[in-house]
Amino acid sequence: MKLRRHIDSWLAKWKTTPGHKPALIRGIRQSGKTYSINSFAKNNYEVVVYLNFWDRPDLIDVFDGQLDADTIIRELSVKMPMPEVKAGSTVFLYDEVQECPRALLSLKTVVNDSRFDFIASGSYLGVNGYVVSDDTPKPVGCTDEFDMRTLDFEEFLWAKGFKDREVSYISEAFFGKTPLSKAMHTSFSSLFREYLCIGGFPEAVCIYVQTNNVYSTLQITRRITRDLQDDFGRRRGKDHKPLFNANEVARIRSAFSLIPSFLGKENKRFVVSKISGKGAKDAGKDAVEYLKDTGIVTKVHNLYVPATPLSVNVIPNQYKLFPTDIGMLVGMLEDGTTDAIMSGNLGMGKGMLYEALIADALFKRGGKFYYFAKESGLELDFVINYQGDSTILEVKAVNGNTKSAKTVMAHPDHYGKTKLIRIKDSNLSVSEHILTIPHYMAHLLFQWSTTLPVD
Repeated sequence: MKLRRHIDSWLAKWKTTPGHKPALIRGIRQSGKTYSINSFAKNNYEVVVYLNFWDRPDLIDVFDGQLDADTIIRELSVKMPMPEVKAGSTVFLYDEVQECPRALLSLKTVVNDSRFDFIASGSYLGVNGYVVSDDTPKPVGCTDEFDMRTLDFEEFLWAKGFKDREVSYISEAFFGKTPLSKAMHTSFSSLFREYLCIGGFPEAVCIYVQTNNVYSTLQITRRITRDLQDDFGRRRGKDHKPLFNANEVARIRSAFSLIPSFLGKENKRFVVSKISGKGAKDAGKDAVEYLKDTGIVTKVHNLYVPATPLSVNVIPNQYKLFPTDIGMLVGMLEDGTTDAIMSGNLGMGKGMLYEALIADALFKRGGKFYYFAKESGLELDFVINYQGDSTILEVKAVNGNTKSAKTVMAHPDHYGKTKLIRIKDSNLSVSEHILTIPHYMAHLLFQWSTTLPVD
């Protein structure tokens, strides 16, 4: 089953942009990078030269010498069957490029070689010094970059067979600040609950679309999550041997496994000291950073005050951790959770899941978002910069009071000037200058931010 992805339009625009640079695609494992890139290459080039440095570590030494295209082609020709490359119709694909730092560096050398296109991708490009003891500099300013996530709600709707016209009803209502019809709202709310159960890993979405079986799909997501955990500690040295010892891997696993328990608390802040395992003083912090750098979790920081510019008010050591795909979190919970979600009978865990689901939506659009909490109990679920204003996002599974938000808004001299958007299980409405939107519109709070325009 072929999935339509946002990266498809990005790559199409990248290819037709005059003077485009080599493309660099980042993203968590199992997000569909390789499939989408290969599909694009096969449909848009006569010749595709595919190198996977994970499966073929013997290709790494091809890049030990000169890094111009002609030398690379010559060296490759004695390592693997090489098609006849053609100027203007050949693309080189570097998969899992973090395994070969000099292949990544070569993008700086070939950036002005207009004969060929180059697309590099990797699952661990965010890990600083992934190949330890390798002093190869990183190419800076010589790539067009795209951060690929797992499927968001729009991509999920495409997978379910919805066309652009039907999907656009959501954005038209949001930007027009007009409610959808009751029938449309009911339908999209139901689809969003499906997405909450399934998440966005491509394999899981495909299985669900083909079988309509939530439980079978949940097993796929759980298996993918286990596979990701099995990859903990993939960071290696120049000798290609893993660098993490058993204790370090155990700490990373412990940090990941703690996420649901912290999100289920009233104060959802992640406490590093709770990570189990032996190690140095900062070992727990290192485990969290590894999870973040590999794209498995996102850190949402607390603010001193929810005032713009938000980024200068960040409290570095106070944050919540959310999995970057909601399917991971649902899969970490007990059997029966998906039945409760689909039936609308989820209990006290509903708030946790919907807050994580909004984090999922915001993260996948690449925007910056924070939260605000004081020891007094004052807490705002999320805070974003929306249209230039500090904006509180109050996430409610159904209904609930917004006492904390009202307190902050009533004291701009103390907390800064803020606006409020409520996100809950109801149709869009505007009242008293407060915007209320359904959960399935949350992704529209951020617009795409990439080096090339994306529809």
